[in-house]
Amino acid sequence: MIWWWLPLAAAAPVTVVVQDSEGRPAPAAEVRADGALLGTTGPRGRAVVDLPEGTHTLVLDAPDYRPVLVEVDVPRRRPVRVALAASDADLEIVVEGRRVTPHASRHAVDAEQAMETPGTLDDAVRLVQALPGVTVQREYSPTSGDLSVRGSSPGDSRYFLDGIEIPYLYHFNQYASVFPTSQIGTLELLPSTFGASYGDAVGAVVDARSRLEVPQRPRGSAHLNFVMAGGDVRAPLSVGDDLWVSVSGRRSYQDLAGEQTTQYPVWPVFHDYVVRVEQGDERQGTGAFVMSAGDSYQRAVAELDVVSDLEAEQSATLAYREGFDIYGVHHRFHGDATWGRVVGAVVRHHRSGSLSDRGTEDLTAWTGVLRADLGGRGHELVGWDAGVELRASDTTLSVTPGGPDAVRVAEEVPALARGQATEAVLLRRQLGLYSGLRLGPSDLVIMPGLRVEGDDAVVSAVDRWQVGPRVSARWSPLEGTALRLAGGRYTQRPDSEFLVPGARDPALPTTTSWQVAGGWDQTVAGRLQLAFDAYLKREAAPLFTPIDAPARAGAAGEARGVELSTRYRLRERLFLWGWVAVQRTEVLLDGLVTPADGDQRVSGGIVASWDVGRTNLGARYRLATGLPFTQLEGSLYDAGTDRWLAQPGPPNGARLPTYHKVDLRLAYTWQLPGWSLTASAEVWLVPRTSAQLYPRWNYDYSQQDWVVGPTVLPLLGLRARF
Repeated sequence: MIWWWLPLAAAAPVTVVVQDSEGRPAPAAEVRADGALLGTTGPRGRAVVDLPEGTHTLVLDAPDYRPVLVEVDVPRRRPVRVALAASDADLEIVVEGRRVTPHASRHAVDAEQAMETPGTLDDAVRLVQALPGVTVQREYSPTSGDLSVRGSSPGDSRYFLDGIEIPYLYHFNQYASVFPTSQIGTLELLPSTFGASYGDAVGAVVDARSRLEVPQRPRGSAHLNFVMAGGDVRAPLSVGDDLWVSVSGRRSYQDLAGEQTTQYPVWPVFHDYVVRVEQGDERQGTGAFVMSAGDSYQRAVAELDVVSDLEAEQSATLAYREGFDIYGVHHRFHGDATWGRVVGAVVRHHRSGSLSDRGTEDLTAWTGVLRADLGGRGHELVGWDAGVELRASDTTLSVTPGGPDAVRVAEEVPALARGQATEAVLLRRQLGLYSGLRLGPSDLVIMPGLRVEGDDAVVSAVDRWQVGPRVSARWSPLEGTALRLAGGRYTQRPDSEFLVPGARDPALPTTTSWQVAGGWDQTVAGRLQLAFDAYLKREAAPLFTPIDAPARAGAAGEARGVELSTRYRLRERLFLWGWVAVQRTEVLLDGLVTPADGDQRVSGGIVASWDVGRTNLGARYRLATGLPFTQLEGSLYDAGTDRWLAQPGPPNGARLPTYHKVDLRLAYTWQLPGWSLTASAEVWLVPRTSAQLYPRWNYDYSQQDWVVGPTVLPLLGLRARF
């Protein structure tokens, strides 16, 4: 709910008193409602704000303190008194309140979840993979960085930072996300039935927005864990005109400190950095930014511990590299009746793989993006939004076939695995236009929307333009109760690498999906939050990417499921949250109904975090039934190449074992003059019966066993803040 969309009603003054944990006044604390700044506390920690009659959710936020969420009934005679706890983290993600958006299904990550959930390595984006509806992937496995949401394929989702799509979300094996948590202001997962502002996706949307509040003094942090080291600094550049800079960077170091292995002769190396110069704050301002991320490693193609010495000596090695760079500028404004943002960027994405001297793949894509989002209030019961997204890209793909071994590297270099020589360029332009309305009072809101998308890479002129009507509604019949319902049509064109002439099929159809989702939210005593969601998605022409053949479209697909989540907070000392999801996802391919890649029938988890003074204790448990995979059922001997050729069984006819994982965390913070130091220790526990990462076969595919990951992994970390 945007603050000035509330119906005009009698306003009443409300006094807010903000103190620290020892009862001392907290000056300069901001009082917000639904993202709008209402006032700032003075030297005595007091602020008087005007609120319309009714129930409102306030967010109290001050430098060096954790944000606090409080509900207020207006009119109110007594002051609202709030105690803030000192922050021990550099993350200041806005805490989710009762914000009404066209995205009926939505999960927001807040600071407490991100920093105190074991198993996330203090990375807010890693926590996205532990949200309801997201397929639980096995740590350390080749698919650990895949984001499959509500049964969708990983390629069906889009990832945004400040309105700019980023090419991929996680570094090697999901050790870290590609942008540091310290740079994020808000982070949301939109699992399905999202509003018209986002398109060209039939799966999910991850929407991250940068942290844009003006630093009053230089602040920063440095951190070190078992994988990487990094730091960040935010500082004003001048006094009085809100000009400031933010710099952050991270790099893995196991390639420098760790021992190499025959399986990985070069340890995975990854890095990322962000440089930002801004004039203004999150409501009004202009800025420029540069962002970069990169990954590289070398690995043996064969599993060397299960082959003979001769086969190990003859095994090919894959040298892999992937990365992207973004150069962008943006402007944002927030007036009395209108607001908006404009962002433009150039994105360079590069991926390459060399299979010893047996084949190479090189993909380079340059994309120019221009996006504008506007919104406003036309009447006390009417709001509107509209926008445009324009993308122009130049994609170059070069492939030298790599022989039979290339099939084993399809996860990293899919074009090389398909074995067709290619040297081609695709020029492509895409346009998205959307508009929407917000109708009704705050307790019953209806939000219709429409999105139109065009793509000149579509062969058929009839399909070149796609129309997506969407609508969502929210009804609050009682205090603390809300019902949600949404539905619409969604479309997605194949990625450019699947349309390059000579390597793919330029005539691949557009995937279309009709989706509907409903939910119920309940808050009990301001502490216990319950949410129930149900969804149904039906697709036509879903895209499939076999490891040894060009991409092709299936006939149809369907995903359906239910999700239950809960969260409990107690005086900023204890929080519990948990979820369980049940789903079924099937596809119709070659006349057969088979489980989809993301068909995880049951999944769930529970998290507990308890602050005892300066000590934090945390635990997390996750359970998930196994994902499907295609079993290999024997082989044929090819005398011409002196190789055994695998014969696959029914698509996705087998499943991985059920997965269990327990994460334990202990952290302690020392408060020192002008800075703090937090030391943390974690233990990740996976029963051996759940540690199977992926199947492997012997030389003639007559026997199958598993690559098994570690069952116990201790982790240590340090973080200093100033």
